[in-house]
Amino acid sequence: MTINQTKIKAIIFDWGGVCCQEGEPFSSRALQETLGLTPKEIAEKAQSIYLGYYQGQYNGEIFWQKIINFFNLRMTADLAPHFLSQAYLNSYSVYPEILALVAKLKERYPVGLLSNLTPEMRDWIIAKHQLKKIFSTQVYSCDPDVAALKPDPKPYLIICQKLKVEPNDCLFIDNSPKNIKAAQALGMQTILFSNPLEFLKEIEILYE
Repeated sequence: MTINQTKIKAIIFDWGGVCCQEGEPFSSRALQETLGLTPKEIAEKAQSIYLGYYQGQYNGEIFWQKIINFFNLRMTADLAPHFLSQAYLNSYSVYPEILALVAKLKERYPVGLLSNLTPEMRDWIIAKHQLKKIFSTQVYSCDPDVAALKPDPKPYLIICQKLKVEPNDCLFIDNSPKNIKAAQALGMQTILFSNPLEFLKEIEILYE
């Protein structure tokens, strides 16, 4: 879509699929092979536990113990909470060119990060990538004052409040069509992210 630059007062990025190749909680091959299920199938079977984790209802240790108990797994070295956690935290890779772009945009605009994320991954990426220096503000589905996932309007409205802007003053970038649709319903301008190269061309009007 064509960006109306004059109406943009803040820019909001998604994390997984935009700032990085998406991580996967159930990325452990040992877990997948033991259950004979794909990550998506595991998430669907344990949906209430999975969604509760993204809403911040429990920490990583409790989450993995719940998964082990739910599937009646025998705990081994490869199926221990620590191993499952490490597989998850190692399952993504950042797009350095996107983080560099965020830093450039931040010279002109407040830049927010709005992500559906677990407490475990949230704390990991904030520390590992020094996100407090990169983004003006961050809002996650698992934050205590959020406890809701996009496309629910609540996270969008909370980050607008923290950025001190109205939704129709924001440009929102996400790789999920349903999250884009929700942002548009609130009056945001949007970009549906497909890949870094195409996105960098699409957004260069804001910093050229």
